[in-house]
Amino acid sequence: MQVEELLNVINECDVLRDDIDDIRGRVQLTRAESGKFDQAVSHLDKTRSILAELFPEIRSLGEGVREDLRAELGEND
Repeated sequence: MQVEELLNVINECDVLRDDIDDIRGRVQLTRAESGKFDQAVSHLDKTRSILAELFPEIRSLGEGVREDLRAELGEND
């Protein structure tokens, strides 16, 4: 796998979060619905964090890929 492919997966979490925020800004929600959106955003944040920690540690990736991931993800923290 290439660094870009793995970073794209992580970036998709950000895209989904932005899309959810966009929907929230354009649609009137009940308290329960808003709570579900909050829950979804929380899960996306957690997913992104887990993937950002996991990807640079996958042993089957080449050392160069892991180092590049560490550098890229370290810059985004």
